[in-house]
Amino acid sequence: MIRVIYILGIIIGLYAIFNNLSYIFNVNFSDPGLAIAKILVSLFPVIAGVVIVYVSGYNLYLSFKKKDEIKE
Repeated sequence: MIRVIYILGIIIGLYAIFNNLSYIFNVNFSDPGLAIAKILVSLFPVIAGVVIVYVSGYNLYLSFKKKDEIKE
């Protein structure tokens, strides 16, 4: 059951990354202050998504590794 939560975390993290990544590259730099604000607003969910994918993937890996060690 816990592996389902890890997989769901990976899916949510990937969604956060790919949903906000395009906004970082579509910023109009005519107003530098507004451009920096838009980049930071889009960058925070991308960073959070990367952390979620990393932590969920690593914990999923450890759960499979622990299962293999118990079988031996």
